[in-house]
Amino acid sequence: AQFGALNSEEAARAEWDRLVRRVPELSAFQPRISRLEREGQATLWRLRASGLADSAAARSLCETVRARGFACVPSGT
Repeated sequence: AQFGALNSEEAARAEWDRLVRRVPELSAFQPRISRLEREGQATLWRLRASGLADSAAARSLCETVRARGFACVPSGT
C-alpha cells in the first residue's frame, strides 16, 4: 500500500509518523521509503507499508486508511 510520494526522505518519515498516530492499525507494519528518480523532474520519496501479505491485504488496509481521510493506493506488496 502506498500513502504518498513526498519531496524528501525526512518528509516521508514524518508522514508515516503522522499516519500511525491517526490510523493506529498502521503500527502493525513497517514503513518502506524508496527513492524515485524521474528524468528531468525532482526526486520523490515513495511512502509504502511493508509486511502486507498480499494485494487483498493492501486493499483492506487502504480502505481503513481512506476511511480516516488519508490517501492510499493498494500496491499489492
